[in-house]
Amino acid sequence: MRIAREIMAQWAASAEATPLSNNLIPLRDYSDLYQQDEQLRIWLPDQAQQALTEICARLDISMTVYLTEFFASYLFGIHEVIRMRDAKVGLYDSDESRLAGVMDTKDEKQPPDDHETDFDDPVPEMGKNIFALKIFVPSKIKAGLQSRAEHAQVSLGRFARAMICAHLFGREVGPRMLMNSGAKP
Repeated sequence: MRIAREIMAQWAASAEATPLSNNLIPLRDYSDLYQQDEQLRIWLPDQAQQALTEICARLDISMTVYLTEFFASYLFGIHEVIRMRDAKVGLYDSDESRLAGVMDTKDEKQPPDDHETDFDDPVPEMGKNIFALKIFVPSKIKAGLQSRAEHAQVSLGRFARAMICAHLFGREVGPRMLMNSGAKP
């Protein structure tokens, strides 16, 4: 992913000041996460497109970077995403030779934990999905999202759209609430 040098410098200073633990969970294989080799197409409602545009502008980051980090946080956890930043591996590595020591022999293709389908199907549906979003993400992230979508028994596009909308507006937002949000009491 392309991240501004200034932002990387800020992350490095923060990592030195407040380092994260390396041994809280078994090490995972984050190789190839820096390769944005799979296309993910998502149709979003206008409200989500506008909110994403505003947030990315505020954070001075591209939608691809923002959403890739969001999906990685969902799949691997925010602690692990920040650890990747600190160690410059996974999403933040552009040189495979630096991946030594981050590998785990554990099989990545384990079935998801048994839990309710609703857990993985955040459901704010917000009306017509008119904004076509096409981003490139690492194949591991797309495969992880696809696995969770299958577990939730929905398409990958719907699953990703629902995740994004829930992330932006919470799980209690639906078409009726949005349509009434502009109405004056």
